[in-house]
Amino acid sequence: MPSTCFMLTDGDCKVGPAEASNSRAGFKRPDPGPISITKSVGVGASNVGQDVVNIQHALDTIAPIDGGPSPQLVIDGKCGPKTNKAIRDFQMKHFGFSGADGRIDPGKRTIQKINELKNDNIFPDMPLSFADPTHKALFDGMMQHIPHTKDCIKAAMSKLLLAIPTVDSPGGPIGPSRDEKMSLINRHFKIDSAPPAPRQPDLQKVNDVYSTMLQVLNKPENFFTLDTDNSGVTISTVAFDRLGGFFNKIDLSGRIVFRSGVLFATGIPDFAAFILIHELRHFVERSGRGGHFGKGWITDCAMQQLGPKDAMDNCDTYAGFALEAKNGIMQRPIFIKSSVFR
Repeated sequence: MPSTCFMLTDGDCKVGPAEASNSRAGFKRPDPGPISITKSVGVGASNVGQDVVNIQHALDTIAPIDGGPSPQLVIDGKCGPKTNKAIRDFQMKHFGFSGADGRIDPGKRTIQKINELKNDNIFPDMPLSFADPTHKALFDGMMQHIPHTKDCIKAAMSKLLLAIPTVDSPGGPIGPSRDEKMSLINRHFKIDSAPPAPRQPDLQKVNDVYSTMLQVLNKPENFFTLDTDNSGVTISTVAFDRLGGFFNKIDLSGRIVFRSGVLFATGIPDFAAFILIHELRHFVERSGRGGHFGKGWITDCAMQQLGPKDAMDNCDTYAGFALEAKNGIMQRPIFIKSSVFR
């Protein structure tokens, strides 16, 4: 069973069995390969929600020159005028006027043609919509800080990329140039405290993790949601997500889920960035390690005691390093308190 990373109301941050939230409308991306529908989709059809999602998703992966919609459809499980038009246009392209009835039946020629042309390497957007303005405001409040979070991550990557070429400079004493480049990196990741070995792979691993985080932040509509029905009340007050969820692009329950506790972060860019990067570290984890080897700010005892291996997998290490890479050495931020955030 996959794991979920979450923060509990007692202030502790745990990794435990995954729990699905109903706030993602219950729809999943179709599996790679041929799609199927249980009942007809389109004009005068049954239009079962997941069947409609399957058709919308598949059509959005087809190039306009091959009959795909332009612009792409909103994948929402609702078969409205735009979806009906997209079906008709696709049928017109391939079967002519007589074959464009706007309806797709299981196993018939329209779905067969869609399966022939759909591109499994394309993951269309599945944007969120919120009926409650309060929910929209809370979600948008976190989304507004994505540019700042990206700036923090890019600053961290700049530090790493500057150090990578010289980190394994051979022979003689380590010069001040190399020390200067590694100073902030060692403050957080303690790379030079590891047993003697090439350091480049370690730095590259950290850089690759941040790079994957940017992939998520470049498509936030695909990877973030809000717990609108309070189904995560027993999981977290702030946020939770599926460990390694980024690498499962089929299951929407893998999204990073914000809860009402992020309200305080919506007005503090660094606070929002800390939460986002912490959750992103869980979300892009490949090895299955939980990411909670030390909690808090870099000057805290638990963080100081981390060895290089744990630091490279530790969520708060990535968040703290990115903030200091962007802002310079910081005093312990007031928002990082066990009673409030950890």
